Amino acid sequence: MNDLAIFYGSTSGATQEVCELIANNLSADIYDVKCANTEDFKRYNKFIFASSTYGDGALQDDWAEKINLLDEIDFHGKTVALVSIGNQERHAENFCSSIVDFLPKIKGANLVGQSELDGYKFEKSSAFINDKFIGLCVDFKGDSKWKSRVLKWCEKVKKEF
Repeated sequence: MNDLAIFYGSTSGATQEVCELIANNLSADIYDVKCANTEDFKRYNKFIFASSTYGDGALQDDWAEKINLLDEIDFHGKTVALVSIGNQERHAENFCSSIVDFLPKIKGANLVGQSELDGYKFEKSSAFINDKFIGLCVDFKGDSKWKSRVLKWCEKVKKEF
């Protein structure tokens, strides 16, 4: 059994596509969170949680419905990376902000996968702390180089996991 799993929520397919690229690159198991249960989470020690950011910085709907499952997991000694899909132009006031919703749920985990600003421009992002994103942030529609950004992050995070 693999020790790394990606759990994602995707409405339009962008987050799913990004996560499939990550899963293939990191040889990770992958779950659509709308079909996940507590036992699925308990099988792993390394996680990537991925969500699109909607409206005023909200998690994708399936994650919003399932995030409380994470309360049943003891994250001490586990490693977690976060991924958010957003639109820097259309939602400049809360670009990729949804991933901060995971932080209170993963207390005790080793958080890895911070990423650089790397050319993105936006007004505000709750996920941009101390001049870095707390995870991988991807503008799927507005960044023609999103795939190379994801692959670069995968190389970095392999060493951190």
